[in-house]
Amino acid sequence: MVLWNDERLGLELSIIMDDTTLGPGLGGTRWRAYPTRTEALVDNSRLARGMTYKLALAVGKDTELAKAGVSFGGGKAVIRGESTQDKSKREDQLRAYAALINSLGGRFITSIDVGTSVEDAITMRGVTKWVGGLPQEMGGSGDPSPATAMGVIWGLRACVGAVYDTDSFKDKTIAIQGIAGKVGSTLARDLAREGAILIGSGRNQSTAQKIATEVGAKLVPPDEIYEQECDIFSANAFGGILNDDTIPKLRCRITAGGANNQLWDPLRHAAMLQDRGILHAPEFWINGGGVINVAHEFHPQGYSQERAFADIKRIYDRGKEMIEISRREKLPLLTAAMRLAEDRIRKAKTAD
Repeated sequence: MVLWNDERLGLELSIIMDDTTLGPGLGGTRWRAYPTRTEALVDNSRLARGMTYKLALAVGKDTELAKAGVSFGGGKAVIRGESTQDKSKREDQLRAYAALINSLGGRFITSIDVGTSVEDAITMRGVTKWVGGLPQEMGGSGDPSPATAMGVIWGLRACVGAVYDTDSFKDKTIAIQGIAGKVGSTLARDLAREGAILIGSGRNQSTAQKIATEVGAKLVPPDEIYEQECDIFSANAFGGILNDDTIPKLRCRITAGGANNQLWDPLRHAAMLQDRGILHAPEFWINGGGVINVAHEFHPQGYSQERAFADIKRIYDRGKEMIEISRREKLPLLTAAMRLAEDRIRKAKTAD
């Protein structure tokens, strides 16, 4: 763990490399106004652990990355505070942060997350090569949000196939929490094109209304999204939203979305969802599309969208495999996914 507080620049951040057995820690930089330092560190720790599982599943032996000998461990960075709007000050902060990353010598590679952008990645690239999410004209993969949404779509197909015996979204009712966000809005557009019936909510009311109008979604207040009758509840905002208070309100058969750390108490709440007959898609499996896309920037032959998208599509195959294990052994899907990820890490440690 790296803790850094530069009072002159007004920059407080943490970098956590959770597990580097499989390779250098890879994870985005989240810039968010956490109320306390403790809350920022707890969230960063949870996010970094999620990246460990995510990358262990995402870069399996059948992937294009694995064939090229490329693999990553889990990491994450959190900048605590309001996202700086002054361009000059923000660039100074990002350059200082990039220099810190550079000092780690490639043990941590970062990209875009909530509160950071492709423009930020360009600024940081001037200082360190250990940053992804660059625009394609610079040899990068661009904003990872569309790739994240693509991965969620493939994961949703696996879940819908398991529950409804079809991979079609036509006439399926899907409640999208965070419809105004980058991932949520892309997901909404993709699902609308495939004939899904959409319900949405978002904290940014004006943007949420704009997206809802575009895709023909019914917009409801944020605190009412949980109790909507639907086939799928898709969380695409912040974490911890599936908990003792919200799970009893759900009226769906599947929970699957792009948000990280959706379960407040992962093992207990995964079991709680299973007891209610709800299939929960672990986010470190289903939302891996973005980091897979970024990881391909470090392929020996450079970024190729064709190779990256082929690996994102494998989210579907991985999901079917995990669902089969879950059903055969009567386990929550979360437990089956964790076992697969931990088994890959354990085998790598043994090989060393």
